Amino acid sequence: MAKFLNTLAALVSAGALRRDEATAAPPIGDPATQYIEQELSREELRGLNTIFWGRSAALAILSLWALTLPFERSGGYLSALLAFGILGALPRLLVKHGLQRKIVLAIFVLLDVSVLTFLLIVPPPFYVDDWTPQINLRLPNFLYVGIYIVSMALSYSPWLVLFSGFMAAVAWTIGFAWVATLPGSVLSSSRKTLDTGMSSEAVIASFLDRNTVSLTSWYNQILFIVLVTLMLTVTVWRSRQLVRKQVAAEKERSNLARYFSPNIVSSLSSDLSGLDRSTTQHAAVLFADMVGFTAISERSSPNEIMVLLREFHGRLAKVTFQHGGTVDKYIGDSIMVHFGTPEPQGDDPVRALACAEAMITEIERWNAERRASQLDSIQIGIGVHFGEVVVGNTGHSRRLEYTVLGDTVNVASRLERLTRGSPSHVMVSNDLLSAIRNRGVDPRTVMPGLHADQSRRVRGRDAPIAVWCRATGTPTITQA
Repeated sequence: MAKFLNTLAALVSAGALRRDEATAAPPIGDPATQYIEQELSREELRGLNTIFWGRSAALAILSLWALTLPFERSGGYLSALLAFGILGALPRLLVKHGLQRKIVLAIFVLLDVSVLTFLLIVPPPFYVDDWTPQINLRLPNFLYVGIYIVSMALSYSPWLVLFSGFMAAVAWTIGFAWVATLPGSVLSSSRKTLDTGMSSEAVIASFLDRNTVSLTSWYNQILFIVLVTLMLTVTVWRSRQLVRKQVAAEKERSNLARYFSPNIVSSLSSDLSGLDRSTTQHAAVLFADMVGFTAISERSSPNEIMVLLREFHGRLAKVTFQHGGTVDKYIGDSIMVHFGTPEPQGDDPVRALACAEAMITEIERWNAERRASQLDSIQIGIGVHFGEVVVGNTGHSRRLEYTVLGDTVNVASRLERLTRGSPSHVMVSNDLLSAIRNRGVDPRTVMPGLHADQSRRVRGRDAPIAVWCRATGTPTITQA
């Protein structure tokens, strides 16, 4: 039973020091490195807290078990469990109160391995009569030191694993030396046996002698500690490197998500080369603009303008992403969106028209909030066209921009301008509506109130473009 308690004690003793780097100050370096280290610390803290409470639960269970033993035995076990409990609580409290993390952990590693070594080598007073520490050295108790070192790998801290292994080797060597210098101890080794030419009977008699202390065993034990510590240190270091790479990749993805649409982020994350090749395809292009922005700017401070634009762009981008669109760019108070990139979908024109309708609904919802705050309403103009575009990266290698080019983009921009001086919020081309009908969808089910507008002309066009609008009214004839 004592050996069983020693086993469990060795397992739980490691948990006290799992605070590791979780409470460290933010690392010094570039922001990306700081972010990665902070993420590592955050994840470690969750794991360390779990281990801490697991240690506490294990000690509580062992305490209940110890209470079932005779008092002369339970008192010793409860004292040992109390010592491990204190060793588990103190470093947590000290680190939380701002003391140097590594210094605190180093001190308590030393205490932990010292207590563990003492329990494994020194026989309890209620053991078998005439049981000696020399006999304890022959038992497999030493394996619990290995378990302690292995458990340190749960901290994901290479330095802590390395330091724990070093201190375990030192503590075990000190304990071994203490036993070897006890009165009556007889040192033996395989080299001594070979050099003296001892007979088989003498070798066996020496081995069975309860006072014999084998140096060969100590050599193997220290070698075991060194090899296990080195392998675990390298393993933990490699694991952290892998985590760093994964966190860095996720951080890059998060950064991309701030500037690109989710579908573009997915393509950039999986295969960047696909975006470098320009392709010709059909896509729906949408331009949305804040009507009367110049007048708003004249009576607003720069900070108020920035806040307004961020809110305006944010709402339109949210609607775009909900409909699977790609935000190409923000141009002042305008936003350019396309559907069908980087990979065309069968319902691209349908989603483009549905997005335009949703943008109007979103701005109306926003205006209701603004009126409640006694702010001016915001008007929006939207133009949507469907046609052939060139898709790919443009710009310098150090500053690329994924975009669509072609006449379709120009037409969509001019359709948006046609909304100026018009009661209509949306101008769409007949090409877009034809593409929607070809997919078996009635455009009026997507955007109610659509009707042809013969008063609109898209300037600079050799061939006329039929224009449809959403709102009703008697507009003046304008050109874009």
